[in-house]
Amino acid sequence: MANNKAFKVKNGLELEAYSKAISDTAVDVFVYDTRKDSDGGSWRKRTQHTSWYNEALNTSTRGSRKEFPAVAVIVCRTNTLTIYDGDDPDLPMWMVFNTSSSAPADYAVVRSGGVGADISSASALNGIIALPVSYNGLFYQNFVTDDCYRVNTSATIQGGNIAARNGGMSFSNTVGSSGIVHATVNDVAMTVLPNAPIDAATGLPVPTIAVATNGGVSVIKDDGTVVSDNNIDGITPYVGSVAFWNNETLAVQYGYASTDDFTRIRTFSYPAMTEQYQYRASQDYSGFMGAATNWTESLTNKAAIGSEYGLIALHRADDPSEVTAANQMVAQVASSYNTGWMNGDIKLATLSDTDDTDVTGAELVTNGTFDTDTSNWTAGDGATVTHQSGRMRVDGNVGTANQAITTVVGKSYTVSADLFLGTSASCAIYVSTTTSSAQSFASFSSPANSVTFTATSTTTYIIARVNAASNTYIEVDNVSVRLAEEDRSVNGNGLQVFGTVTKDPVATGADLVAYSGFSTSNYLMQPYNSDLDFGTGDFSIISWIKSSAYTDTYSTVIDKAQYGTNTGRIEFLFNGSLLRISVGTTYVTTSSNVGIANKWQCVAAVRRNGTIYLYADGELVGTGSASGNVSNTSSNVYVGVNYANGNGGQTKELALLRISATAPSPEQIKKIYEDEKVLFQENAQATLYGSSDAVTALAYDDSTNMLHVGTSAGRSVFQGLRRVDNTTTAVGAAISASNGLVADE
Repeated sequence: MANNKAFKVKNGLELEAYSKAISDTAVDVFVYDTRKDSDGGSWRKRTQHTSWYNEALNTSTRGSRKEFPAVAVIVCRTNTLTIYDGDDPDLPMWMVFNTSSSAPADYAVVRSGGVGADISSASALNGIIALPVSYNGLFYQNFVTDDCYRVNTSATIQGGNIAARNGGMSFSNTVGSSGIVHATVNDVAMTVLPNAPIDAATGLPVPTIAVATNGGVSVIKDDGTVVSDNNIDGITPYVGSVAFWNNETLAVQYGYASTDDFTRIRTFSYPAMTEQYQYRASQDYSGFMGAATNWTESLTNKAAIGSEYGLIALHRADDPSEVTAANQMVAQVASSYNTGWMNGDIKLATLSDTDDTDVTGAELVTNGTFDTDTSNWTAGDGATVTHQSGRMRVDGNVGTANQAITTVVGKSYTVSADLFLGTSASCAIYVSTTTSSAQSFASFSSPANSVTFTATSTTTYIIARVNAASNTYIEVDNVSVRLAEEDRSVNGNGLQVFGTVTKDPVATGADLVAYSGFSTSNYLMQPYNSDLDFGTGDFSIISWIKSSAYTDTYSTVIDKAQYGTNTGRIEFLFNGSLLRISVGTTYVTTSSNVGIANKWQCVAAVRRNGTIYLYADGELVGTGSASGNVSNTSSNVYVGVNYANGNGGQTKELALLRISATAPSPEQIKKIYEDEKVLFQENAQATLYGSSDAVTALAYDDSTNMLHVGTSAGRSVFQGLRRVDNTTTAVGAAISASNGLVADE
């Protein structure tokens, strides 16, 4: 690490630069920088009267220094909280909180029978350290007033002073009549809201505290009252984590059980607890990619989430009243790709790979057009398979016809077909590792006619199946399977590879790769996708492009079209150095040259309320009216060429292509350009370090604007969407960072 104040934890806590190790396994770590408190940490100089300041030093639970450290490293174990003195290069123990699980409950932190992960995390602000505890609520200690508190499901109860933390405590003085929603607390977050009341005893603003519990989320407001949310779609949810994204927004990570299976993030306008928006794993918004179910790490106050599929960064409108599906953006970063920012109702996010191996596609299905017969297809499940006027007919009660193809494990493929219903029948194409469609791992049915899958075996079966009662049939035609360039959006509809497409780094030593070599025989194509039938509605296309010379008459980025017609067509291209989009028979173009030779440029076409806006490098360069209907059920999407496989633009390179059913704002277009341009520089690192996508821990350092992301390969450090540093030691349960000081477990 370039940072000489970085902690590393592996089977214990190690201070890398100071050669200091703490031998134990932590469940959480928190770097508490008192300089970020409301008074800059001045409260530390006003505590000489407290019990903890005057207790005996140099004991097993107290170090040699009286004063609270300016920077404290708080280490949570299941039954112990230890505060280390981060002001000292030797990182000595400053104070220990032991816990009690038996009567009398006279400790500052009380467990229930020693069951489970008793202390789950920690947070600290304005002299208060807050500790979620399994089964027994939230405990917090105020080092300024020298008081200990417990919040259970019915009240807030005051205990004794901090010197009595390890015996002699008595929680008997009820100071608040509102309780949290559930006794098992999983996470805690603290903030100071604008105009928060000043605590007369401390002279500091009163923090607002949010807790994630097994029965919902509760917020202890700065006036002492508690508000809670314990209902999601009529179900009492398990809440894994909470974070304040700013002073007006609380983010809550919801699931349906006390497991890692989280399903959505809800954001609330706080303190009214009015829901703004939900990010869901399964929705067709830019929410969560893939089909991720295990959100393995919590939210951060920079709006980042970890999952088994990688890092997910979220960007939302700053004004809670303006939060909508359309103005959300996410970016997903894994060990092998970086999507860039995906806006709103994202429909396609591709050309985001880091593997520079050229891709060559060939048809894997034999006799998928059924020009003369149904050879190479095998009947199954009692079906009768016949040839009918250039189609294959499958007749029978849930009968099938299948063909085995050779696939490479881990590679993605797109299967497409034309499906025709028989008498009262339904039909589907299945992808399976056996001849049984019951074992399928991908499928599609009318009216959709393609699906992208990742091979799990060297032999994959393509199965046409009748999904209906007896005496019915279905017909299929143009069954095709080709190697796919992946769509990283939630939709997962990849691009089929025709011929060979070249992949090279976008710059010397850069992670991200460019796609080039487009011609009449080398291109990418997506079969008809109903998601791209935008009708007369809004849409956007964003891509990065580079050309050695904008001398081609036409150089196509994408063309959504049916061969031989402009009905429902969208073609985004350069006409020489003029940026242009065709919408049906109408086109909008820039009035002056935009293309700059030998330079990566971010180009965008946005249709909002029937008006086209063209952008280059974040700046508006052209507008015009184009309100035509762009739906066409016979259209395909061609990348790098037009529908006639022409206008290839031999000199151009493409990367980070995205298509959305919503129109990003000018501010979002500018952000996309500014955040992504660094990925096209020499030696730009764009991915998680190592080969693992599973994120184990996250922390955002608001002093350095660095996001620290832990995996089994190490800790990746991001500034925006670019990785600027990494360690090589596995990260386990937690990371905390403040002002360049980083602790991880």
